[in-house]
Amino acid sequence: MIKSHCIHNALVVCDRLEGLKKMKRARILLADDDLHVLATVNNLLRTDFEIVEMVSDGPSLVAAALEFRPDVIVTDISMPKMNGIEAIRQIRGFLPGVKCIFLTMHGASGYRREAQNVGATGYVLKSSAREELNLAIRHAIEGYA
Repeated sequence: MIKSHCIHNALVVCDRLEGLKKMKRARILLADDDLHVLATVNNLLRTDFEIVEMVSDGPSLVAAALEFRPDVIVTDISMPKMNGIEAIRQIRGFLPGVKCIFLTMHGASGYRREAQNVGATGYVLKSSAREELNLAIRHAIEGYA
């Protein structure tokens, strides 16, 4: 009787583990003109999410979004050639359902308002990324934004 119960529990655990393996990891596109920040954020997220691409300017962000069609875009605001807000505005024209989180050093409410106006699902300060970014992505994916 005990042996049968242990075998049953082991099978249940195996089924759950198999289910977890089959769960699709969210696909993330990262954009920041600071390569050190890109590497740090990549290291922070890659165990829980699939990083599809990392880019360092606005036009590259738009092109990568159209090519990879990520679930979530994590982008800085200040980038060369085109800022993150304008890039997201353009991306929204082609991918209206993509989730976007701004990861920025700009704490001013004006930037936050602009991010909301282009449909940001999250706004995380770089100084809080280690504590808040993973949760912000999960909330965006689950629709808590």
